[in-house]
Amino acid sequence: MWASADQNRLQYIRENQKQLRAEVYSGLEDTVSTEDGDLNHIGRRVILPSSYVGGPRNMMQRYQDAMAVARHYRRVDLFITMTTNPNWEEITQELLPGQTAFDRPDLVARVFKLKKDALLEDIYRNDMFGKAVAYVYTVEFQKRGLPHVHILVFLDSQYTLSTTDAIEQNKCDLKDLQGRSLREITCTRKVI
Repeated sequence: MWASADQNRLQYIRENQKQLRAEVYSGLEDTVSTEDGDLNHIGRRVILPSSYVGGPRNMMQRYQDAMAVARHYRRVDLFITMTTNPNWEEITQELLPGQTAFDRPDLVARVFKLKKDALLEDIYRNDMFGKAVAYVYTVEFQKRGLPHVHILVFLDSQYTLSTTDAIEQNKCDLKDLQGRSLREITCTRKVI
């Protein structure tokens, strides 16, 4: 389904280059006019606009936007990584008998997005770590196909973690848990 939608977007871009204000390339004319040009590489160059998600212009624009945020706020206060756990209950309860999370990337991606959005809501709207003034994030996919997100959070100056005491208050230490079985459950179900 996604491939079909993506193909439709690419077809629209290919057919509407003039409306999208793509540059006029004279390379084809130059190649045809010279006798030593390799005609096997002649084709129509299509420019992907920055609105095409995943294209090189889009990626560069997003990178520059993130760098502008970092330049404005000067200092990142929190670096948070969240990884998908294929054993999350929201995933396993929707699988058919014999299926694994790797058989349903659509389900995994949807559950991950909901959890990522909930985390961002807690950080930015509910002030989990204090007043967040900005955040940027990127979602990547591991070799096994599971998504994970890296989030940079910029806190208001009064909530900046600038002392060791402030950092210790936000530290998660698994060795303080009561009993080995609780630690094992936490490590296998929540953290890893």
